[in-house]
Amino acid sequence: MKEDYENVKQLLLKINYAEFNWQLCGDFKMLGFLLGLQGSYTKYSCFLCLWNSRADGEHYKKIQWPPRKELMPGKYNVIKEPLVCREKVLLSPLHIKLGLVKQFVKALDFEGESFPEIRAMFPKLSDAKLKGGIFVGPQITTMLKSRTLEDKMTETERRAWQAFRDVVNGF
Repeated sequence: MKEDYENVKQLLLKINYAEFNWQLCGDFKMLGFLLGLQGSYTKYSCFLCLWNSRADGEHYKKIQWPPRKELMPGKYNVIKEPLVCREKVLLSPLHIKLGLVKQFVKALDFEGESFPEIRAMFPKLSDAKLKGGIFVGPQITTMLKSRTLEDKMTETERRAWQAFRDVVNGF
């Protein structure tokens, strides 16, 4: 079966999802799909809040975005009725970890001391992946264990890195 709204709706019906009301865990793309959100690059892609993906000037400055109160078709990039209950969605720790390390690395000063240390750790990784913060779990573990990397960070970078480590260890 093709992965589309009607087929997934039929599948959920066949497995009696409404009766069992299971919790779900998946990547953001699949969760958005199950919750009726428009795919691809959209203005309001988060099912939790009204984060505006196109408001570049507010990213990293605006700390709190208004919560999304409902998932109503026709409003804020919701195109279909949700197939699952939003309260039953669990966020994947791996995807959160990958997203946080990506944002951290992209915010580093590429001319500073810490970025070349990351490059030295993973010599086979392309510059595009390094600068884009595209890592897999074992690479993140290697970075988290490295005292040399932390020693080369500025004080601000080190505080952010320690906060990231606390999030990872707290899962």
